Amino acid sequence: MPLRCIGPDGQSIQSFDLPEAEWSALGQENRRSRQLRMPCCDASVVMKVSTRGLKFFAHKSRGPCQSAPETEAHLALKTLAAQAARRAGWTCSTEASGSSPTGETWTADVLAHKGEAKVAIEIQWSPQTNEESLYRQERYRQSGVRCLWLLRRSGFPVSQDFPAARVSGDPAMGFQAHLGGQVMPLDEFLDAVFAKRFRYEIPVGAKAIVRIHGWRTFFRGEVTRDIRYIDVCVGPHRIQLTVPRLETFPDLLASCKEHIPKAIGIGLNKPRYKLHNDEDTLTEFQITITERWEKAIKTTASIYGWGVFAFE
Repeated sequence: MPLRCIGPDGQSIQSFDLPEAEWSALGQENRRSRQLRMPCCDASVVMKVSTRGLKFFAHKSRGPCQSAPETEAHLALKTLAAQAARRAGWTCSTEASGSSPTGETWTADVLAHKGEAKVAIEIQWSPQTNEESLYRQERYRQSGVRCLWLLRRSGFPVSQDFPAARVSGDPAMGFQAHLGGQVMPLDEFLDAVFAKRFRYEIPVGAKAIVRIHGWRTFFRGEVTRDIRYIDVCVGPHRIQLTVPRLETFPDLLASCKEHIPKAIGIGLNKPRYKLHNDEDTLTEFQITITERWEKAIKTTASIYGWGVFAFE
């Protein structure tokens, strides 16, 4: 059930481009002349509309064509991806075919072009092994195409070479993208992808929130607070940096202490001298991730995966 067919002059026709009047007129002409063809096999086309109003093309008679049928959710997701690419100024087509340097053919759900750049978006709504996903990704890479995966199921590979998000929802209620702890409407996520805000790990230049946590402590009859650790919240990630780790970055630690209100008595975490009572959030403030912050974060030796980030 593609969103694209081939017109009488060999031009691509996308179903979502046609207003109701044009769709109706094209349908009448096609019933009379059978001028429209399927891009997968050159078979005659029947124009259809789903129960939710989604326009698509179908084989008049399937015959020997090996293309698999698609769900309404798959069609809706392809439409959202193509529309996002166009909003960002890319030229795009659904069900677009190509081949690798070794001659292997592929068909992308959505293929977007801008200058020399090519980006495919694959919607994987049915089960697929990780081995198959990585194989198809490598085939795109060899073909000079970057590929983003929108997958219904979790458990897919997390690596810089496999940009992907889990997708939930349906055409009636809408779709959401899931990136670890980050959840957002799918169209918002796709806009971020084409704005280059979908990045791997922690990018320099991203906006972040730093929260400083400490203990409220009794010491010699006075209540003081000491820094226990800080959280750096950036994109979908929350990175915890302890005082001993920050002491190897004295400039960052000093910057954090400068943001603590002077009315708060502050010291470093020395539990042998103090009776800990409860934990406080001493302050929070916004930073931009610099190379120093990036280096400090990398000392945690964690892999943070893909996320959507805000930039200046």
